[in-house]
Amino acid sequence: MKFSFLLYALKIKIQKAAKKSAEFKEHLKEKNFTLVIKTADGKRGRFFTFLNGDVISKKGDDTNANVSLIWKDADSAFKIMASGNNEETMKALQNGILKLEGDAQLALWFTGTIKMMMKA
Repeated sequence: MKFSFLLYALKIKIQKAAKKSAEFKEHLKEKNFTLVIKTADGKRGRFFTFLNGDVISKKGDDTNANVSLIWKDADSAFKIMASGNNEETMKALQNGILKLEGDAQLALWFTGTIKMMMKA
């Protein structure tokens, strides 16, 4: 439940930052793609579609996503994502707690976007 709420809150924060900051809105126009963040069992997740500066996000999966961040379980995902600690995220990748499928460059762009959002 906490993981699902965190993903929903992320959607709201991205959309608010885009309304508040012209610079952030311009940044969002750089890429058009869909990213999914979900659990390995597929029970929890949310997709984010970036399209011409707009962000569309809905609960669930998108099988046509360009990149997927797949967490071993919701508790680990919440703990690591909520910490905001990039080192913990990298450890999760190394230890198989987090898997990346698809375009790694888009995943990096998304990570940078989240950092930028926090400052907007």
